[in-house]
Amino acid sequence: MSKTTQESKALPKNLYKELSKPLPEIAIQKTKGALTKKGYDTTGYGYQYLVNRFNDILGVGHWSWKFEVVKEEKGVFNSGKSFWEITGKASIQIEQYTPHSEYGGHRAGNYTDALKGASTNAFKKAAGFFGVGKQAFEGSIDEDNRDVVGFDKDKSDKPKIGVLAFMDKMAKGLTKDTITFWEAEIDNSNYEDMQKVVAHRKLEELTKKL
Repeated sequence: MSKTTQESKALPKNLYKELSKPLPEIAIQKTKGALTKKGYDTTGYGYQYLVNRFNDILGVGHWSWKFEVVKEEKGVFNSGKSFWEITGKASIQIEQYTPHSEYGGHRAGNYTDALKGASTNAFKKAAGFFGVGKQAFEGSIDEDNRDVVGFDKDKSDKPKIGVLAFMDKMAKGLTKDTITFWEAEIDNSNYEDMQKVVAHRKLEELTKKL
């Protein structure tokens, strides 16, 4: 292997420095814990702002990225609603430099949202390797700022409030975008079967009013 070939594989330090500069404040996105299902609010960078950084520094056409679906699976929540879960690999290529790939996944109530979530999740991780948005992986900004409406929930996460209080909370937080979220909350709760039935009926009643 020639010296020129070896040198072409290393991303120049000055280029990495430019790519890794903090993104503008407008790029920061905050998501409420009710949507992330993490139990706390999260902060991250919007996908388009990462793309903008690559374009601004490198120029359109001097870098590219692709996404490959590695696994896709269709399942059904306990509520009877179906979901798609997609895992894939995003690869970023900067001209002659060594490309880098990362994996990401997402589960959502429909295929399009699952595909979008998986691809952007993987892209952000791959971009961080080149310094773009790396602050999201350093602790100052949460690495996974995503709305996971439609994600199933770990059954070990048991409710800490009574079912009546839960339904009141559900009524206040329900929107068209969070219906699947609340269905999963009910199905994966520690409530008795009859309580779950009552909660689902309440959810159906509230949904009709949206």
